[in-house]
Amino acid sequence: MKAKSAVMVCVTGQRDCDRLIRAGRRLADQEACDLHVLCVQPVEPCGTSCGEELEYLRQTARDAGAEMTVYFQDNAPVIAASFARRIGAKHIFTGMAEAPVNGFVEILHKLLPKTPISMVAKSGVIYNIWPEEAKSAARPAKLAPALK
Repeated sequence: MKAKSAVMVCVTGQRDCDRLIRAGRRLADQEACDLHVLCVQPVEPCGTSCGEELEYLRQTARDAGAEMTVYFQDNAPVIAASFARRIGAKHIFTGMAEAPVNGFVEILHKLLPKTPISMVAKSGVIYNIWPEEAKSAARPAKLAPALK
């Protein structure tokens, strides 16, 4: 059975990832597809503050009409790529890497070279990685900056 197409949002355990969920919801609405939120946490326990942040993001996802799936695994890009394939992700949203860069977006792009990835900066500016074939084809409607 082929999965219905969806927009996927990758969040960490940080409260300000709510901007990613809002940006993903806008594109999902434009494209009339489902929204899925994924959080891959390291196996090492993150403590009670992390639990509070994850609960806040789960509620934000629910408010946006999406369920949030959480995996505890150390290889986040591989888990994210597998999840994206399973749900039929047509577009992926992530945050912007800060120094030091952990390589998540680069590895995810290598694993899913045909899937557009949008990185939402804390300022709300959205940066895109487009697949080669999409650079000459029509792109989705212009993505508005994320709401703060």
